Amino acid sequence: MSLWHRLWPKRPRQIGRLPELLGTSRDELVALAGRVEPLDTLHDPVSGEPAVAIEYLAAPQSSVVGVAGASHRALVRVARGSDVAAVHRDLTARFGVGLHTERRLVRPGDLIRVVGRRLGAPPTSPMRDEPYLATILADRFWAEP
Repeated sequence: MSLWHRLWPKRPRQIGRLPELLGTSRDELVALAGRVEPLDTLHDPVSGEPAVAIEYLAAPQSSVVGVAGASHRALVRVARGSDVAAVHRDLTARFGVGLHTERRLVRPGDLIRVVGRRLGAPPTSPMRDEPYLATILADRFWAEP
């Protein structure tokens, strides 16, 4: 990344309605919001609650301690992280009841905000209705209150 981009990072194009994605170019940085429609779910290793994303923070007690809208949909791809359940099992085995965990879940149906790059649309036929207007490769995302 150049010094210019580090000092003045690009601002994402704000997408108010999902059909506006059709006017964006490939690899353009966009920001959008919508409701989560799960394609696959995870389970919180502590509570067992279903989620589509988990931010998992854990520390032993002795240490100091990180889309659908209206009638249109966009597919959001997120880089796969570590196996949270395996990490939790390992940390619980090492620290036992002294382990403090914090989890923030993105649940099915949650309203989320996404910032990421629009990928090219898949090839399509004029005779078919595609389920998604575009695919977004998420740089970051968070649940809206």
